[in-house]
Amino acid sequence: PNTAHSTSVFPSITIHPNMDKLPLELKQRICSFLHASPRLLKPIRLVSKEFASAAAPYLIPRLFLFRHPDSCAEVKEITKHPIFSKHVTTLVVDLSVLKSQSNFQSWIDDHDHLQHAYPDWWDFKPEDVEYDEDGDPLLSNSQSRAKWMHSCREFDKEAKRVTKRLMKSQEKYWKAQQGLAAKLSGGEFRRRFFKTIHLAFRMCPNLSNIVIAPPQPCEPTLGKRYHIFEAIHPSKGSWIEPKSHDPSDFEMTDLMQAVHNTEIDLSSLTIIDFPFRCADYSKVGNLEFLGRLKHIRIGWNRLGNNPKTKFGADLEKVLRKTHSLETIWINMPPLIHRKEEYAANGLLDAMSLECLRDVMLSNLSVSEDSLVNFLLRHSETLEMLSLGITLTDGSYESAFRRISMQMKALVRVQFISLIQWVSDVPKMASPSWCTDAIDCVLRGEALSEPEYYYLSEAFEELELGEGCEGPRRYEDLPEDGLWEDFDGNVNFCF
Repeated sequence: PNTAHSTSVFPSITIHPNMDKLPLELKQRICSFLHASPRLLKPIRLVSKEFASAAAPYLIPRLFLFRHPDSCAEVKEITKHPIFSKHVTTLVVDLSVLKSQSNFQSWIDDHDHLQHAYPDWWDFKPEDVEYDEDGDPLLSNSQSRAKWMHSCREFDKEAKRVTKRLMKSQEKYWKAQQGLAAKLSGGEFRRRFFKTIHLAFRMCPNLSNIVIAPPQPCEPTLGKRYHIFEAIHPSKGSWIEPKSHDPSDFEMTDLMQAVHNTEIDLSSLTIIDFPFRCADYSKVGNLEFLGRLKHIRIGWNRLGNNPKTKFGADLEKVLRKTHSLETIWINMPPLIHRKEEYAANGLLDAMSLECLRDVMLSNLSVSEDSLVNFLLRHSETLEMLSLGITLTDGSYESAFRRISMQMKALVRVQFISLIQWVSDVPKMASPSWCTDAIDCVLRGEALSEPEYYYLSEAFEELELGEGCEGPRRYEDLPEDGLWEDFDGNVNFCF
């Protein structure tokens, strides 16, 4: 290796002398393989000016914005950078609300690692006391009662000692969280937060993707949030769970307004696990800035049975403004009562697109006619279709025969959890029949009458691996603007 091109700061990074002779395009290609590990790109940028230029597009391709003043300041600093601002393509916005704990013990309860400091009852439990089969003590005499009470007092005494010790070392973090939570809930910070979003889209010329999601339980997103909030000694329990954001303190109009009136054509809008209120989009004004939106991905599957999320005519209004949409993923929460599922007929009827190629619908209810008409309208362009829906009328057998061999561009089909009302009872088509249905749609093969199960029986069959719905989408590379660490959370069932 050429020691003149190595550095003592990163002794493991050495560059062959001929590497500097490579054209810039090849240097960029080399750096592209490290886009998922920005830390590895930093020492490469120290090698030469050309390598610094080649690595720049992959160093900060996306911004993370958390509800914290330091995060707003960091995003603002990057957007004003003459080099890095040019290569930002995605903004990830975390709307999670920081808890305001009224007492120190509640704050401790949210920190699992601090809970381990407390005594274990098994270390105090008296062994010479008899217990019943449920583990409850049989305190039949004064001696056993005295032993039991003594153990309880010693346990409580030790727990109080631990709490006193923790309060001495941790109380400042609890108070810091109290103060920060109050600050973040104010109108002044709210205005700054949305001003930061607007600034990012105005200052970063290639920023065209927005992801609205809590950090996933993996690096780097969770670690990034912990770093921003390090002054409060954060843990995963420091934030209110998204499913408990009811009512949500953000509306889609807030975010659309932040993007509105910029010179950016939004390319992708991804929402994961946040229960938005959707007010009237007409308040935003002209929706033409959504005209070139290519990807809409909404994954609310992890929010529980009722996230209070409403689309209504609002999303339909947006869809009527999108002329270039290629991807539509809607993954709603599974509901126990199927009749309460989101009725998607209006959603499907609103779409008549020239470029639609990828559709994924899960936990929605539609009619046979709306489904068939929607698919046939896009038969020339639709390449991938994944369905896990409930049919409100008609039959899957009829629907699939109507589109058989009509979908000219379709190359991948995946059916999971096709549910139909049979004698006023929701039942699921068997996985093996779903596989036959795919053959019918793609190759025109004969389709037998569906085999239906009660939902519990159908899930047992799925767990046993009987039947196949085709290759899973999570094996695919994520689409532009989505990123691998968010892909599985939108693409939950597929």
